[in-house]
Amino acid sequence: MHASLNEIESLCKKAARGAGLSWGLAEEAGKAARWLSAHGLDGPGLLAMQLRQNDGCAYQQLAPDVSAEPWQVPGHALCPLIAGATLSDHAYLLRSNGRIELRQVAHPQLLLPFASATARQLGLWLELSWNGCCLKFSPSGEAWLVRAQHLGAATAAQVRCARVAPGGTLGKPLAGSIPDLGDSPQHDLDHLAARTYVPASEASRLLGAGAGLSDNN
Repeated sequence: MHASLNEIESLCKKAARGAGLSWGLAEEAGKAARWLSAHGLDGPGLLAMQLRQNDGCAYQQLAPDVSAEPWQVPGHALCPLIAGATLSDHAYLLRSNGRIELRQVAHPQLLLPFASATARQLGLWLELSWNGCCLKFSPSGEAWLVRAQHLGAATAAQVRCARVAPGGTLGKPLAGSIPDLGDSPQHDLDHLAARTYVPASEASRLLGAGAGLSDNN
């Protein structure tokens, strides 16, 4: 079915909250899905897959250890939503160190909206890359696809976000019409969103509902 950007953001935010993300991270998830959809990518589908992967995991199993590079979490793939929010919070490292490296990132395409926002925040050109894929982001947040191989990878062994000089090879602007919302992603997102309509019980907490994937827990 066709869904507007507002509908996509609202559904994805509720689904992320139902999957256990804090309200702040759920809002970021909704915005990320909206950004991807606005650029012709399947934001809801990607988010649905990531939320299924997150379901039942504790925040500590998904969040990067930022005390040393590369950012990673032993034994688990990084959640790109949590990693992206952490990247935004630590954007100053890109200004001072020039780069941030991450290891074992699930669905790295979900990092794109955060890289765009970070480029705007810093007023710098940034490059986000993993095996076979490279994108550049302008100080205004515009995105260019330099290399598209493995753009939709399920995992990336290494992801690099780096400050780059203006100019050089830009590739093509990342753009496209809003993809239709597929039946399977919509079902998964609706199922997760429904968890927000009932009080959290001990049983639902064990399933991830209301557990609150937040570093405040």
